[in-house]
Amino acid sequence: MSYTPIQLLENWILRQASDAGQAWLDTQREAVATGDLKALYMSFGFAPRKVGKADLQLTERDLNDAAEARPGWKPNTWTLDQAARVLLLMSLPAEDDAAYFATVEKLFQTAEIREQICLYQALQLLPHQELFDDRLSEGIRTNIKTVFESIAHHNPLPMELMTEHAWNQMILKALFIGAALDPIEGIDQRVNPELARMLIDFAHERRAATRPIPVELWRVAAPFADEIALEDMKALYASGEQLEQSAIALALVATASDEADVILKTNPEIAKRAESGEITWHAIAEAAY
Repeated sequence: MSYTPIQLLENWILRQASDAGQAWLDTQREAVATGDLKALYMSFGFAPRKVGKADLQLTERDLNDAAEARPGWKPNTWTLDQAARVLLLMSLPAEDDAAYFATVEKLFQTAEIREQICLYQALQLLPHQELFDDRLSEGIRTNIKTVFESIAHHNPLPMELMTEHAWNQMILKALFIGAALDPIEGIDQRVNPELARMLIDFAHERRAATRPIPVELWRVAAPFADEIALEDMKALYASGEQLEQSAIALALVATASDEADVILKTNPEIAKRAESGEITWHAIAEAAY
């Protein structure tokens, strides 16, 4: 049996919220459904007090249901108040796309950090998602890592909506602020020559200055590796830290080029682990961050 995102959120809240919290949320959703914006703004702010801030207790089946209801949706880090706030937003009449967009934008403009995180994660479930591409592009300029990760991590909208320029800026920003690349939806599907060129130049400059290079960088740069990149990868594969060697091996295995094969043969033990699947980008990201 398949469920809608609304049904899933309702079921998860019902399992954890108190009777009083559930009754409050039901009343507020009814008011919001009539187009009562005052009720929306008030209840959006009061949700943590009324239903609590506990993490959603989700099973593997719950996460599978979420992925089926909305491909790319991974609510494993969501909280009870976040689920309640999203239900409030989904209760708002959405026939008028301009009015709906303006209402959500008003919430963004007045939101504190937890509310911003909720709003950016909520967009993937809301109607008229195509209207929020500029909002996403603006959001990745934030210097607040948790807000940035609410856009970049476990969120299919950047992959679906962002221009190539905005996407590339998001990947660069992630590397600069120390946010992992592995949780970014579409990280492999949206590799492109311009992004690879910028990353190759960045890595070459860092190596020349004997400064560390983010190990996940090679995942995105290697598919378009030029002579400079291959030379840097060859040198680091021979003398770098083990995590760096593992990342380069995994990146080279994925490129399937003659030049990559030559480099991999210089350290066949790590190459074998990469080819067998023993080394994964998820494990590399966990070790790096």
